[in-house]
Amino acid sequence: MKYAINFSLFILLFATTQVVFAQTERVRNRSLYGEILGPSNGIGFNYEARFKKDSPWTYRVGLAFGYSQSSYFFGSNQSTRVYSMPIGINYLVGKRHHQLEIGAGVNTGIYNDHTSFYVMIPSGSGFFMKETHEKSTKLDAFSFLTVGYRYTTSNGFQFRAGVTSAVILTNRRHVSHNTAFAPYISFGKAF
Repeated sequence: MKYAINFSLFILLFATTQVVFAQTERVRNRSLYGEILGPSNGIGFNYEARFKKDSPWTYRVGLAFGYSQSSYFFGSNQSTRVYSMPIGINYLVGKRHHQLEIGAGVNTGIYNDHTSFYVMIPSGSGFFMKETHEKSTKLDAFSFLTVGYRYTTSNGFQFRAGVTSAVILTNRRHVSHNTAFAPYISFGKAF
């Protein structure tokens, strides 16, 4: 009889701890995170949500900013500012804290290019160099695929890291590379 009472108390204690644990561990269906490189093409702030509660499918929408500067031979320079909006979907594989994310999407942005270069101008006694400046603002887009690791703690802190491959969809800026690979890392809050 004493054995039956002890066993019953053990089962009751085990069941109540499982109920309490199940109440604290929940699937977090939304998140806000900052991202460096990857689909943001610089620095971005993103909102992500599941299509349905507890679904492995999510969508993301963000705002991003990128900047690059290049110097060329004979003093030519180019700087580019990018204001863009990455939109994508992810599929999450795994349980609880550790997940593999596989995603695809499109980043559309406004690219503001500033270029300065020197032009040789003929003169009566030879040539002289004149500095020329050009500015252009164009809308461009690239598609991306991502594969990464996602870690979400019990209190909602979220860490993401992975790689992104990108293919230019519209080459209005006449860049020399049509494809690119870049890592990404992000930190945020899942809720």
